[in-house]
Amino acid sequence: MKNLLLLWLMMLPLMARADLDAALEAFDAGDYPLALERFSLLADAGDTIAQFNLGLMYLRGLGTEPDPQRALLLYRQSAQQGVPEAAYYVGNLFETGTGTEIDLEQAIYWYLEAARQDYAPAQYALANIYVRGSARDRDYSRAREWYEMAAQNGHSAAQFNLGVIYAEGLGTERDFAKAFDWFFTAANQNNAEAQHSLGSMYLAGQGVQQDYAEALQWFTSAAGLGLAQAQTSLGMMYAAGQGTGQDYQQAQVWFLRAAENGDTTSQVMLGNFYLSGYGVAIDPVEALKWYRIAAARGHPLATRLVRQTSVELSAEQLSRAENLASDWLESRN
Repeated sequence: MKNLLLLWLMMLPLMARADLDAALEAFDAGDYPLALERFSLLADAGDTIAQFNLGLMYLRGLGTEPDPQRALLLYRQSAQQGVPEAAYYVGNLFETGTGTEIDLEQAIYWYLEAARQDYAPAQYALANIYVRGSARDRDYSRAREWYEMAAQNGHSAAQFNLGVIYAEGLGTERDFAKAFDWFFTAANQNNAEAQHSLGSMYLAGQGVQQDYAEALQWFTSAAGLGLAQAQTSLGMMYAAGQGTGQDYQQAQVWFLRAAENGDTTSQVMLGNFYLSGYGVAIDPVEALKWYRIAAARGHPLATRLVRQTSVELSAEQLSRAENLASDWLESRN
């Protein structure tokens, strides 16, 4: 009898693992009701992975109604057993006030629990808290320390933000060489903002030898990833003929993409192109449309451009431009 009991005890971990695998398979297959049932049984038995996944299901409303309070409870149970991902989620729920009141002290506590286990997203989140703090609480030096840890752990957004800290001299001496190195590291992980920053450094010759061809290459890469600011920068380079032959048609293509993505500088540039016929047929109605859009989005020069362009147009043209701009703005709301 004793041997049978020992054999049974030895088999329990294997049985639990099989139950967990079955729950995970149901989740991956999209059978959320079954996954919820199996994760619930395992979570009640103290399985940390089941607690974490069940928390995710309650947070997102998978197979059940969303219940962020229950999600917080489950994440906390998992975190208290040493799961860094769960501790990070507890911190995030306290930071955002999801399922609980906003409590930055609790958020920092749980982020620290995960960060001390070398969990990069928690290190990044801690740094962001110190960057976003009030004027009294903001601490760029501590932010830099946590960005550095997350960056060393391969977190591309932390690498980019660390580059910004060095480029702008926030809580440290300005150091373009270090900024360039971190931007380069993040850029090679397809971080579009870092790629754009690299392009800007090559364009201005900051921390690196000025090189328009390299700037064009990095702007092209970031623009291809959909970053509106990079699309605008690329349009500017084609318009000026920097790193490439001057090409107003290519410039217009990139200004249009950026403008459709909400970049007000490109919206003004499109207005200029249509007003003057750069790469496109002259069309003052289309020009006024883009000026109006940029003005509505807060571009500092656009209101004056609207006034200057409007005096040259007929009542019918003014009406068409206003309708086109209104339709565009309404489609983005």
